[in-house]
Amino acid sequence: MGYPGALGVELADVKGDFPAILKKVEKAVADHGGAGRMGTWAFSYGYTNSVALTEFGQQMVKAGVDHKNFARKFKKEELFATYAKATPGAEWNGSFYTDIQTGVVKKNHILLYQDTYIFGKGYLQMTDVVVPEKYFTFK
Repeated sequence: MGYPGALGVELADVKGDFPAILKKVEKAVADHGGAGRMGTWAFSYGYTNSVALTEFGQQMVKAGVDHKNFARKFKKEELFATYAKATPGAEWNGSFYTDIQTGVVKKNHILLYQDTYIFGKGYLQMTDVVVPEKYFTFK
């Protein structure tokens, strides 16, 4: 499916090894003349959610965080760091959901994203970009 399927890349020998998958797909993209023009998330979002959220939950339990004090102790940067640890080389960022009509920030809903990897160039460093406040409201 996706790039591997479109480019005829066989991944059975590297199943679950996302750096190895990325390397094989990147070679195929370059071989087809797409280097520098095609991008992807280097790690599966579904897989990473399972690994990172399990690890983050364990960290919270070890720190004595429970449903009563979670909102007070939760730091989104710690969540992003847990995702990054699960995806070597890829960075993560995000923000609390803001209702664009009302401007109300929902502290129980995070929009999360992984930096984009461009085949033949590397990561775009988009997770370092600060989104201006004006984009969080609709006028």
